[in-house]
Amino acid sequence: MKTDNIHKIDCTTITIYRNTKTGETSKEKIEGPDIVTDVTVQVSPKGLDVFQKVMNNDSKKPKS
Repeated sequence: MKTDNIHKIDCTTITIYRNTKTGETSKEKIEGPDIVTDVTVQVSPKGLDVFQKVMNNDSKKPKS
């Protein structure tokens, strides 16, 4: 795999821990049988544009 053409995509990852029984949420890591992790990734408009261009270029390449 070539590494000379790496694109940087600016993004922010937000992780929230939520108790499914009580609905209580926390940004601090908590553990237990009723705890689920909700993850949101926010991509900047410029980063999204770069990502779309890379994905479009990959889909145009012939598959070998």
